[in-house]
Amino acid sequence: MTTEATVHPTTGRVAKSRKTLLGYVPMISPFYAYHPATRLILFLFLGVIPLFIFIPEVNMLLLLVNLALLRWGRIDIKRLKMYMPVIFTVAIFMFTVVILAPGNDPRYTPLDLFGKTIYYQPVFFTFGAYWRLIAMLFGTILYFSTNRERDLLVGLRALRLPFVASYVVGLSIRSSGMFMEDFRTIREAEQARGLDTKAMRFSDQVKLYMMYLIPLFSIALRRADEISNALFARGYTLTGRTSTGEPRQDYIRSIYSYSKRDYVAIAIMVGIFVVTALAQILFGVFAIENSPLNIYLRQALGIPF
Repeated sequence: MTTEATVHPTTGRVAKSRKTLLGYVPMISPFYAYHPATRLILFLFLGVIPLFIFIPEVNMLLLLVNLALLRWGRIDIKRLKMYMPVIFTVAIFMFTVVILAPGNDPRYTPLDLFGKTIYYQPVFFTFGAYWRLIAMLFGTILYFSTNRERDLLVGLRALRLPFVASYVVGLSIRSSGMFMEDFRTIREAEQARGLDTKAMRFSDQVKLYMMYLIPLFSIALRRADEISNALFARGYTLTGRTSTGEPRQDYIRSIYSYSKRDYVAIAIMVGIFVVTALAQILFGVFAIENSPLNIYLRQALGIPF
């Protein structure tokens, strides 16, 4: 695999970091020793495997694996605090819904908590579902904190995804990155003009966020037209072929090559995924009934299995 070095055009200094969708990652990050397709498979592995795991303790371990990989990839862990509002908001929403509308299954065990009747089974199921969601969320954060849009596109092309599908996904991800940058630009422009959002009432802040949609939508339309014209000027078609009907040479994929570590990493991830999926589908190994915490709480509360 080639090693990239970005040189500033005016100062001649070599860049030490590269920009990703969710921040910056050092140029010497260990992740870049692997092919983009390997990194994409890691994203799919960490994002899909929690769907087969209902035991919350295992998903907590997957969360720790994600954090360890972020640390290993030399990502600033302090940046994760920006996701705390989302994490807490999701938890509040999920548990509020299950407490207010638990269902009417007669098998549910009622419990009295601070004068409020809750039901054990739906609450613990929501607890397990929450950690599945958080594990998948941090798998996504890991990938987009360590990869650029180009890395995603190379990975999709290396996995032989059809041309039109790979470029639609790649452009969608790039558009989301542009959307975040445009939103940040609008916020900074308002702050430069003296707008203090912290002093505003919550209802006014909601109205302000709704007003952001107008310039963001206008910018998105203009960007879509610019991207369409740029692709047309470069001769791209939905079929991925040239005007003569021949397949287009995929240059961006040709500059990357697999190494032994890529094959080993892919084999390990595929093996773990297959074993986990079969263990759950055929034997229910990762069913929520097998959760050690669930077993302990049921025994402590005298709830039959």
